[in-house]
Amino acid sequence: MKTVSYDGKFKGTVTFFDPLTIIQGAEWEYAVADFQKARDKGGGVDAMNLAFIPGIIACISEWKLEGFPERVTVDSFSEQSREDRSSLISFLVTEISKIYSEEEDPNE
Repeated sequence: MKTVSYDGKFKGTVTFFDPLTIIQGAEWEYAVADFQKARDKGGGVDAMNLAFIPGIIACISEWKLEGFPERVTVDSFSEQSREDRSSLISFLVTEISKIYSEEEDPNE
């Protein structure tokens, strides 16, 4: 597990699974692919952010952020302003990408 602090609007901590299981890794890979599809289709910020959310949720074991429930769903992000949720999603994507890229591929 890896716990990080978030100092944006939703102050608090998020605990990530670390390492990611094969299922969590696959969910993250699907989210990244969905993000790329949304971008390639000309999707805006909301479409691209929405693509990441299922993968983000799969990689987090505990949410302790002001304004978010303990059990986060896609709808939890819908209740926030675009700017605030985009900042949070960007932060979470960066943190998950670090965890994902640090894992060794057993096939290499």
